[in-house]
Amino acid sequence: MAEPTRDRLQGLKVAVTGASGNLGTALLRRLTAPGSGVAEVRGLARRQPPGTAPYDEVQWHLADLGETRSEHELTRFLDGVDAVVHLAWALQPGRQPERLHRVNVDGTRRLARAAAAAGVAHFVQLSSLGAYAAGAGDREVGEDWPTTGIPSSQYSRDKSQAELVVREQLGSREGTTLTVVRPTLVLQPDASSEIGRYFLGPLLFGAARLLPGSVARLLPLPLPALKVQVVHADDVADALVRILDRRAAGPFNIAAPPTFDADGLARALGTVRVPVPAFVLRAGLSAAFHAHVVPTEPGWLDLGLQAPALDTGRARRLLDWSPAYAGDDVLRQFVAALGDGEGAPGPLLEPAGGPERDPGGDPANVPGPRAG
Repeated sequence: MAEPTRDRLQGLKVAVTGASGNLGTALLRRLTAPGSGVAEVRGLARRQPPGTAPYDEVQWHLADLGETRSEHELTRFLDGVDAVVHLAWALQPGRQPERLHRVNVDGTRRLARAAAAAGVAHFVQLSSLGAYAAGAGDREVGEDWPTTGIPSSQYSRDKSQAELVVREQLGSREGTTLTVVRPTLVLQPDASSEIGRYFLGPLLFGAARLLPGSVARLLPLPLPALKVQVVHADDVADALVRILDRRAAGPFNIAAPPTFDADGLARALGTVRVPVPAFVLRAGLSAAFHAHVVPTEPGWLDLGLQAPALDTGRARRLLDWSPAYAGDDVLRQFVAALGDGEGAPGPLLEPAGGPERDPGGDPANVPGPRAG
């Protein structure tokens, strides 16, 4: 894998929203590394991250993107920066879609307006495969596939609308390069407890950690027909650094091979698949969601079953990017870390058993499950 040229990184001032979450932490590791050439990194969060690497090399600004009063802090956050990377995305509470919309769509609009007013030269928006429409069948789609989302998924609707908001605010602005990055499901071991809390909830997450790994691998996995890709957070961070380095415009799909079908996914996890019709699985998830057993609303299943697989040819050609981690290795490492309750320092990545946090997540920090 070729290294970034770093020509444009020299002396660059970069502002990152969602900087203490899954992908944000991976990006900070790259931007603050010795020899990166980056002159200054600013991070936006609702809560102050710990004074440990990579957070200790960042100038932090505290604000909630879902609140109008964040606009004053955004002006300070973006003053004099060359590029902004917008990673912030709230995943919970799924039972309050209006709150999610306020953070994810209205907050994105606030940030884009502030970037335009500040004259930021490069705006990088972290979107998701969730912005794409369904209907691709078995083929992988390029960046020209419609970004109208999957209507039954709150996450997908908001991702599609957030892209539209940024295009409206910055797409035709002279002097501004706009880049949209659409990764598939973004995983790393350090984020296993964070993602477990968001999608499994305390009951199922606790139960998953009680099962020894050898027992868990023997349990059959009920799955309908599907197609799944994953990518390591470090590989997405590498793509983002290359985009900043080249000031590359336009959309980029980011995913790692292989693309799993249902049987392949079960094999990668060391178990076997039990075929289950999608409507049966959705009915069960809906019942568990409405009974407050899990925090995952049924639209997430619709997204998982209908979202297309991604063709990453554009990123490979224009960014010289290729993933360092194979998808099956990413899955195995993530599931092992999930069972062990692993995590990392910080208010979002903390290991299982840490201090109780707001289950709604941090509106300035939470990354999409890139799902982006």
